[in-house]
Amino acid sequence: MSRKKNRRIQKGQPLDPGVRGDASATASSPFASVGAPGTAVYGGYVVNKEKDQDLSGTERYTTYSNMLSNVSIVGAGVRYFANLVAKAEWSVEPADESPAAEELAEMVEDIMGDMTTPWHRVVRRAAMYCMWGFSVQEWTAKRREDGKVGFMDIEPRAQVTIERWDMDVSGTVLGMVQRNPQNQQEIYLPRTKCIYIVDDTLNDSPEGLGLFRHVIKAAKKLQRYELLEAWGFETDLRGVPIARGPFTQLEQMVTAGQLTLSQANALKQPMIDFIESHNKNPELGMLLDSMTYQTTDERSAPSAVRQWDVELLQGSPGTAKEVAAAIERLNREIARVLGVEQLLLGGESGGSYALSKDKSAQFGLIVDSCLKELKETFQKDFLEPLWLLNGWDPELMPSFSIEKIQYRDIEQVTAALEQLARAGAPMAINDPAINEIRNILGLSDAEEQDEVDPALAEAMLKDPRNPEPEDDDIPDEEEEPTDG
Repeated sequence: MSRKKNRRIQKGQPLDPGVRGDASATASSPFASVGAPGTAVYGGYVVNKEKDQDLSGTERYTTYSNMLSNVSIVGAGVRYFANLVAKAEWSVEPADESPAAEELAEMVEDIMGDMTTPWHRVVRRAAMYCMWGFSVQEWTAKRREDGKVGFMDIEPRAQVTIERWDMDVSGTVLGMVQRNPQNQQEIYLPRTKCIYIVDDTLNDSPEGLGLFRHVIKAAKKLQRYELLEAWGFETDLRGVPIARGPFTQLEQMVTAGQLTLSQANALKQPMIDFIESHNKNPELGMLLDSMTYQTTDERSAPSAVRQWDVELLQGSPGTAKEVAAAIERLNREIARVLGVEQLLLGGESGGSYALSKDKSAQFGLIVDSCLKELKETFQKDFLEPLWLLNGWDPELMPSFSIEKIQYRDIEQVTAALEQLARAGAPMAINDPAINEIRNILGLSDAEEQDEVDPALAEAMLKDPRNPEPEDDDIPDEEEEPTDG
């Protein structure tokens, strides 16, 4: 494109017909969308160019499920993430300080705790959108004993059962079509009845693109390498015992009548028993004849090969170390993508405590980011329907507040507060930071205390070894000393 045409675009001037091509020449309204979403959806089916058949359509969710069940690092990382998300405490903040707003905030908290599925499990299921790409849960309302409308339950709708999407021209999801796995019938789930969240970081598809898609290739390699390692271990002949004896000579002696068959079998039986039960135990041992083979010439010189002998097979190391290194590398690659690399620290004598704290802090940021998106989703898909069902004043709609999961070093926190106090900004006796520190330590909140006189507190801080004397310890000046 020439500079002249580029300047026209920047100034908002219309393009020449040759540059415009098939694009419509009608003027656009600033209050309407002009462009189109980047994901093609035909008949409700999302079109993608995935070449792997195992990752096309709803089949990919079956592939992800198998990976989650059979790859240990994936299962451990996902459970670690989900449990941290579920651990965060949710609270409801009133819209303002009016009694009506506070009463409605308490009502919402009561509704959250009055569902069939506990709230932390609902949050944990919703947080899996980071892994699968999206999450859909359907709420069901109920009439409470106090006459208000609450939620009876919030139930998950598995990703593998969502086949088609109902979307408008701008790409906004209006609903989804679920295939009932019991009778294969289609069920329409309206968007207004669902808690729906999607990972649209890398695309605008209603199905999103979760972390499972980024680790599936490495997980397939990992399973293959682990299988090769198992085959190599099971077929490795190193260490297998091998026994030698003059068995041909024994047969000749039996044929010549020098030994009976039972006598020959008795000579061979100790070797057979040893081979069949050679596992190490305190009673394992063998006594063999040290006679060696001799030449058949007139000298009859002895050789270095004993007639009866037992040894272990030897062999080259093979590729066992290389396969083990490849397995370790893939485990770290998957853990790095999931953000749980700290779970592998300490293996192979690697890692440090400082590195573990740093990676734990980074993972805490990931969890907090997920909780922030969940907060926005539940604000829209949980509170707004609840307000419409009850006809409450929108101005009194509360907001959610979530505890931060980010890793905090208690020693750093207390050291920072100590430095602030030395700089002239000490904490008050009922400072909220005290209870926050106690919560980090797993202690209960401290009881509220009466404020201390600042002058008395300053005097005690100057010389804490000489506290203010009690009234009973102060001698009465007017009292005269008595004799004796």
